[in-house]
Amino acid sequence: MDNEFSERLAMMRQGRGMTQQRLAEKLGVTAQAVSKYETGQSLPDVQTLKSLAAILGCTTDYLLGYELAEEDRVDMRERERADQIRMALQKESLTLCVGAALVEMLIEEGKNQHESIHKLRVKLAKEYGILVPVIRMMDQLELADREYQILLYGRSVVGSGKLEYPMCFYPGEEAKTKEDIPGAEPVYQAGGVWRKKAEEESGGENAGGKKPVTCMEIVTAHLEKIILENYGKILNRQIISQMVEQVSKRYPAVTQGVVPERVSLARIQKTVAALVAEKIPVNRLEYIISFLEEHLEEDSVQDGEAALAELKAELK
Repeated sequence: MDNEFSERLAMMRQGRGMTQQRLAEKLGVTAQAVSKYETGQSLPDVQTLKSLAAILGCTTDYLLGYELAEEDRVDMRERERADQIRMALQKESLTLCVGAALVEMLIEEGKNQHESIHKLRVKLAKEYGILVPVIRMMDQLELADREYQILLYGRSVVGSGKLEYPMCFYPGEEAKTKEDIPGAEPVYQAGGVWRKKAEEESGGENAGGKKPVTCMEIVTAHLEKIILENYGKILNRQIISQMVEQVSKRYPAVTQGVVPERVSLARIQKTVAALVAEKIPVNRLEYIISFLEEHLEEDSVQDGEAALAELKAELK
């Protein structure tokens, strides 16, 4: 098992384009320790093993050799290479990049099974009726230590900020000690102070009656703002197809013989994007589809705009 672990660790590290020194910095160990892991001279403790899996984007079982039999190793490597090519060809719509000092924040989020991101996706589905694709999270050496950026399709920076991790942000408060750092949170620029969270505050509000905000909560709020502002660019035919499929399961008569025969996915996509741009929920997608069927492609731009205005009024 030692050889299996060392081989898989080295292969995963190289596949992620990381040096032993870089991986060691993320783990908080020496490069010599990583070298010993990869040469089979020693094994990491349980906590370090969990951190390794989170950083490399795999499971602890995979690293320990339990997920695949020995004879499947070549096939496994070929699939991983194919996945690397696929990832290079297909950029995720949203990517969260962080500087070195925020890597631990992503590791902690990974330990919690990305609970914050999952809750955000559930919230947007519940409040706005929209699906959000997978959000990729990665470190970026070019960023300042405490800086983060939100990228759209790996190119356009649509959001950025600085976090004093692992401190929490206390909105509306002023510095009380020399350790406090005055500033503003990066989403809505609300003033306040960065402060180490006290033990007695871990369950709720602080002495001033205001709840401290964690760095991951700030990032999640920023992602929500970016998603709503850019959903027309994030939304694609596959997402619309999935949304329509959910309608079909609950209201089959709404979609059968209608989508795409009378109402195209492209038209639904365009309509949903226009509604979300004005923060109008599209939870009633079955109604939207029926409305579009009743108002087939209008003869003029004015008629089309009038129909859309009517739909917006109905959904508000």
